[in-house]
Amino acid sequence: MPSNNSKYTPEFRDQTARHIIETGKSATSVAEDLSIDINTVCRWVREFRKKHDMPSWHDEQKRKRPIKKPKDEADLIWEKRTLEKRLKAQDRLIANLREEKEILKKSLAIFAQPLA
Repeated sequence: MPSNNSKYTPEFRDQTARHIIETGKSATSVAEDLSIDINTVCRWVREFRKKHDMPSWHDEQKRKRPIKKPKDEADLIWEKRTLEKRLKAQDRLIANLREEKEILKKSLAIFAQPLA
């Protein structure tokens, strides 16, 4: 609720909020242009939307999101093959690391023997 000692008129608040909603400009940029605190302008927009039974910004963004289409069989096959290739590459890497580990164990055993 606006206080009685506010330096901005209700008409100015409504005009600012309407401008933001209609033009799609961000409340941040409009607030900077008018040299008004960003939180104040955001509050004006929220109050304007509520006063005029408009959906919140967040609700509008949810509605604008594209609906993901289900993947067809070709996409699923391609994903499966890609994952299988990655899995094989990782298996090769693990095998190489195990081999290196065994070699290092043997070399450590050799170098750890006391000198005669």
